[in-house]
Amino acid sequence: MIALWNRKRLVLTYELSVQAKIREILSANQVDYTINPVMLSLRKNTQAEYKIYVHKKDYERACYLIKDVLR
Repeated sequence: MIALWNRKRLVLTYELSVQAKIREILSANQVDYTINPVMLSLRKNTQAEYKIYVHKKDYERACYLIKDVLR
C-alpha cells in the first residue's frame, strides 16, 4: 500500500499523454503507483496537473523504467 509516509513523487506533468504512458509502463512492470490529479483554472482554459507517486522502495526502479518517456 502506498501511504503518505512511504511514497515519493516520481513525476509531475501537465500532459495527459505523458501520464498515460508512465502509467502504462509502471503497470506493465508491476510497480504500484498513485496519481493525484489537480485541475488548474488558468484564465480561459483549464489545465490538469498530474503528480505520480510510487513507494519509496520502488523509486529508483521506476525512474529507470520511465527515463525514455521524460526525454
